[in-house]
Amino acid sequence: MRSPVELTAAFFIFQQITGINVPFYYGPKLLSDFFKGGTSTAVSAAIAGVEVTAILGAVNVVATYFGFRWIDKIGRRPLALGGYMGMTAFILFAALGVAFMTGVPKTVVVMVGFSFFITSFAIGVGGTGWLIQGEYFPTGVRGRAAAIGASVDWLANFAIIEAFPTLNQRFGLAWVMVGFAVLAVLAIVFIARYLPETKGLPLEKVIGVFEREAAR
Repeated sequence: MRSPVELTAAFFIFQQITGINVPFYYGPKLLSDFFKGGTSTAVSAAIAGVEVTAILGAVNVVATYFGFRWIDKIGRRPLALGGYMGMTAFILFAALGVAFMTGVPKTVVVMVGFSFFITSFAIGVGGTGWLIQGEYFPTGVRGRAAAIGASVDWLANFAIIEAFPTLNQRFGLAWVMVGFAVLAVLAIVFIARYLPETKGLPLEKVIGVFEREAAR
């Protein structure tokens, strides 16, 4: 079971370090800065930041619906690859807005970039990790193996969320976004190289995929 445990753990690490939770955890602070100036006050900007973060949360919920509708039709690998490709493109789009735009155009570009970044994650990446966590392991070890995967997921979440303020202060938001894009590209390489396609396979055959690999 070493191979599926390592694969699941690595998938969860990439799921977190590519930055999906940054807009949710720090959204009110990051996004409120885009509403400051003009006639807006600090309070109204903060309220706007909370409101747009709530909108991003709603985008995540709606997009997740399409993820679980399509994952058994399209497959785990294509959906995850497409998700990370979309995340790469749209986080770079948002980074361009942060780096080179001001005023309303900047706000629009960042919101569009974040929205489709989250949409790409929710459809292709978020549900896929939790699905493979359940289907890669036989019944006898599924509880412990799935618990390891979940623990790695939350540890990676903790690490990136704790590191983000320091990274943001040192390099700036735009460059941090570029870093997330680079990590998403690495995730694409990882999935293309290592993630087996298990769409339509019964549990016994999913386990057999890893047993054949271990026997090589």
